[in-house]
Amino acid sequence: MSSHQTDPSGDFAWRRPAPAARRVAVMLYAWQRPVVSYFVALLAAAPFIAAAFLAPALLSLSPTVDMIAPIADARAAMGGEIRIETVTAPFYLMTLMIGDMFAESPGRVHLVAKAISALIVVFPMAYFAVSRLPLFAGAVLTAALAGAVASPFGGPAEFALALFLVCAFCFLSPCADHSKSRARFEGVLAGASLFVLWLLNPVFSLAGFAVLSFCPFLSGPHGLNRYASTLLVFAICGAIAEYFAPGVNVARAAAASGTLSMGVDVAGDESAFRLSGVAVSAFLVMAMTSVFGGPEHRRATLTALFFGAISFTAAWFAGANTLLVFVFAATIAAFSVSSPFYDGLFANHDRASVAAALGVAVLPMFWTAAMAAHAAQQFSLQHQTAQNAPADIRAELALVQPGGPTIATWIEEGRFSTPEARELLALAPVDQSAMLLEAASRAREITARGHEVAILAGADAACVIADARGCRADSNQAAAKASVVFVPRLDLGPGALAAKGRAEALLYTEFKLQEETPFWEIWVRRNTVAGGLLRN
Repeated sequence: MSSHQTDPSGDFAWRRPAPAARRVAVMLYAWQRPVVSYFVALLAAAPFIAAAFLAPALLSLSPTVDMIAPIADARAAMGGEIRIETVTAPFYLMTLMIGDMFAESPGRVHLVAKAISALIVVFPMAYFAVSRLPLFAGAVLTAALAGAVASPFGGPAEFALALFLVCAFCFLSPCADHSKSRARFEGVLAGASLFVLWLLNPVFSLAGFAVLSFCPFLSGPHGLNRYASTLLVFAICGAIAEYFAPGVNVARAAAASGTLSMGVDVAGDESAFRLSGVAVSAFLVMAMTSVFGGPEHRRATLTALFFGAISFTAAWFAGANTLLVFVFAATIAAFSVSSPFYDGLFANHDRASVAAALGVAVLPMFWTAAMAAHAAQQFSLQHQTAQNAPADIRAELALVQPGGPTIATWIEEGRFSTPEARELLALAPVDQSAMLLEAASRAREITARGHEVAILAGADAACVIADARGCRADSNQAAAKASVVFVPRLDLGPGALAAKGRAEALLYTEFKLQEETPFWEIWVRRNTVAGGLLRN
């Protein structure tokens, strides 16, 4: 049918209603009561949080010593050996402290910390979404955030990015509820979240303050109330933190100052190919919003563009996964209360308006659901890997890595017998796990006889995996007070190499080499009775 042909009713064909398509579009754009939307969003995020909290072991591609080190630091901070204000991310250290109360093995501590981090992101996001997004968009976006933070390969950078996106979502997107009480309570949540960000990542905290300055103009009629409440709560949280940890705010300001002076390396590692689909979709959604919205909706499109630009820049500098940024920007453009597509659905719903609204709705929903599905796939892989992992690693470390023949096994079998050959080998995480388990087993035997043990691995790993004692600031301080020191013969990483170099003088003056295994040198303090401690 040509564009000039008409149907029997006299209307042009392209202007006829499309009731089936409209019903689907209306379902995607449908709003519900805030209480209903809030609990639906929490339910959508709950499986990811539960999967992290209940998983028996964490799937990781990071070196095992790098996964143990933050837990040793958290225990050292609890014991007063490390000042919490001096660490890079004090709040993430706090989540590990809480995780350490619920679990003992390193992998489980990280899993509980991930679940706590996801909860911190999900509750404010669900509350902000009920007055800014329709039911399904808010629920799927909240679930995607929970999955990104709690998933096995998520880390502190993803936690900080998710929390920043929640704050920026509150500060920049308009709110459908124009009451002062709503604005003030959102300011309370946003202020607390912004302070967590302040203790978490200097890049995102700076970006958070940048978007906060636009809050009075873009977040609704009571944006100034929201802005004032945010600053007040942030100041109160800062004063409380300063009382319990004097100097913490000065240290965070110094970290932020370092960021301003380009002290942060550009670490983004997302390839153009991986970003292309979601990035093009986001720009397409914003372009359609601009074209179909006309001048009266231009402000909403510019807000989404600004949101995407500042979020992408911060995520790129911090080394976080930037896919979430495009999903958020497209969702704001398509579903926020200022979206132009509600007019075509609820007022003049011809085929063109329904097609445009449905297409714009499907794109961000598809990518958001894809991110949630990707997180679910990571949890599935984690479960499968844990089932196939060696029982001792799964039980004692709760850290599992993809299996296969390991270098440590080959060395134990005698395939690499010379030190020169060993120096050429890079240890995989599973190799490190095997090495550390051997040291932990021997260390527990020695500890049972009343002797303190240290493992030169950078951080004080012995207190986490072998020795029931308070953690020291690092493995060198632990060695200075220990009776027996395990020194790795293979490269456990830069931290272990540095610790080994600093400990050489101590070892050669106060210790003697008592035993060598394929993986470890075991040094005993000279005034310690070695009989019965080691296998001669």
